[in-house]
Amino acid sequence: MPAPVDHDEKRRDLARIAATLIAERGLQAATIREVAARVGFSTTVVTHYFSTKREMLFAAYRHTAEQAQERFNATARSLPGDPLARLESLLPVDEESRQAWRLYFQFWPMADHDAEMAEAQRWWNRHAVTLAARALQEAYPEIGALDEKAALVLSGLHGIAVQALFDPGEWPAERQRRMLRTQTRLLLG
Repeated sequence: MPAPVDHDEKRRDLARIAATLIAERGLQAATIREVAARVGFSTTVVTHYFSTKREMLFAAYRHTAEQAQERFNATARSLPGDPLARLESLLPVDEESRQAWRLYFQFWPMADHDAEMAEAQRWWNRHAVTLAARALQEAYPEIGALDEKAALVLSGLHGIAVQALFDPGEWPAERQRRMLRTQTRLLLG
């Protein structure tokens, strides 16, 4: 009797592989055929989980965003006294987070022409602002409503990420963290 297959886990694995391909070589590289080749399956197995390339791309995007959320949550659990560390967990400071940012960059032009991707990007951005506002509220309880300032801090984080990916020698992890804390302090006092 064949071993039972966890279909949700298999789908997540295929989304992760597609995300890796996107980060390595761009959206065009993440084909059903290429994902199947990476895992040694036939394309039929991949199309069992994703009927179209588009569906697979969206799963890769969601997978990567969910992984970022998990890093944020894990940091909150491990460093509860340092709410700004949660924001730092979103910076491209290691291979996993650099891969996530490379994937995000690939989807930005797609969102310009694809309403569904644009909506997904908006949702995740609003969600990030909410999480950032909560972290900032813990770090600066005297300030009050922080949604606008959280959006500004995230805009700065995006700028740091862009520079760090395209000029990693000038933007090592420690500089990224220092710059994020400095900009947050300057913004919030």
